[in-house]
Amino acid sequence: MAEASSAHTALATWLSARLRAQPGQPLGTALAQALRDGVLQGALAGGQRLPSTRWLGERLGVARNTIVAVYAQLTDEGVLVAGLGSGTFVSQALPARVPASPTEVAPHATQAPLLSARGQRYQNHPIHRFWSKEPFCPGGFDASLFPQALWNRLLAQSLRQTDAGLLGAGEPGGAPALRIAIAEHIRTSRGVRCEPRQIIITDGTAQSLELIARLLCDPGDRVWVENPCYWGASQTLSDLGLQLEPLDVDDDGLPLPPSRTALRPRLAYLTPSHQFPTGAVMPLARRLQWLAHAREHGLLLVEDDYDSEYRYTGKPFPSLLGLDNEVDGGEHVLYLGSFSKTMYPGIRVGFMVVPPTLAEVFGQASADFYRDGDQLVQQGLARFMAEGHYATHVRALRREFGARRQALVAALHQHLPQLITPEGPLRLLGGERGVHLTLGLPDAVDDQALALACRAQGVTVVPLSVYCVGNIHCGLVMSFAASPIDQLEALVARMAPALRQCLS
Repeated sequence: MAEASSAHTALATWLSARLRAQPGQPLGTALAQALRDGVLQGALAGGQRLPSTRWLGERLGVARNTIVAVYAQLTDEGVLVAGLGSGTFVSQALPARVPASPTEVAPHATQAPLLSARGQRYQNHPIHRFWSKEPFCPGGFDASLFPQALWNRLLAQSLRQTDAGLLGAGEPGGAPALRIAIAEHIRTSRGVRCEPRQIIITDGTAQSLELIARLLCDPGDRVWVENPCYWGASQTLSDLGLQLEPLDVDDDGLPLPPSRTALRPRLAYLTPSHQFPTGAVMPLARRLQWLAHAREHGLLLVEDDYDSEYRYTGKPFPSLLGLDNEVDGGEHVLYLGSFSKTMYPGIRVGFMVVPPTLAEVFGQASADFYRDGDQLVQQGLARFMAEGHYATHVRALRREFGARRQALVAALHQHLPQLITPEGPLRLLGGERGVHLTLGLPDAVDDQALALACRAQGVTVVPLSVYCVGNIHCGLVMSFAASPIDQLEALVARMAPALRQCLS
């Protein structure tokens, strides 16, 4: 008994120290966790008898009923075993642990979980070195341009509904009211004719691509992608086991490959209205070539129309899906859209338009895999669009962003006059559209080192090379969506010396 009493005393001393180290936690919870840790870490050996509840309660200054409840809880968990009239013991069914002194339980030496090859590719992608929430970083947001009070009122109106429909998973494919509103919006703005059932609401472009790859491709299928390419698209498609075949874009977007290989790709990912990140726009003749090739070879075109709302001279070019509607019923194009650049980044609402023959399976798969998103936000956005607020908001953004682009271009010419010339080493790619500019650099320039030099001045620019999935092209990608117009000239002045030094 002396030996048992000594062990019990050591245990009581250790438990007392553990309880003092966890102030504010419920006493029973803290005591149960301490005993559980002692067993799992080897401080209490299998088969070891624990003190009686009365004795332990007196030593710890804890009510006996608390100790009884703790022992009962750990017995139910299988940590302890209650003997018939002979006390409570540590379970011997648990894996063996190296015994340690109850007064000092050493943490186990554990190995951190290893990332998969896919996880390592994501972790090591060079874009993470340059993505910093400073001016000119893509994906920025200017809250002053968003009608927050109006949006809050619409959400509050949805919350006052008397039924509990907003609490459920929603209809397969998304809220019917939002699908109707989107169908009307893209009909008038992009020339896309579709039924609301063809619209599938997603959390954004990455989820849209994931669903397309799940349902239309098998691992190993080939996909044509633009080079350079939106990294979220290239990452998503490659992570799902598809074999990317990059094709270099030119000043008119992505051309059809000159040689049609015998191995036909399943998909082609395109950003024809505003190539990301170069800013090129695909002319009508090339769009028709892509559609003809798709019809002839059974190729599915994934049209990412991520910011076609922002064209500052003239009207947006016709979408691929709108053109395909005219010729073949829209069976060869899957159209992707997003609200992250017209509403706010955290809204997490995107959509895709699928061919009529795929509408049912895409809607059901979306419900099974993703549960169709936040119904409150979807209902609020449906009202925002149906009542005309969205169209008004986009027109205001178009005016503001058009002015910002002009101011940014003027600042670049002011601070880099010898560089932005037809014969100079620095080219302004793209035209008057979108919320980002891309500066083309000679391929011999280390655009990643240049981007780091700009960051040292508090300006984030993303190297064009990190978007490349094939041949490397150099440049700097700059978004002005989050930068007020009166700050643009000063920001360019901060980064201009780094460009001049690099290019001299």
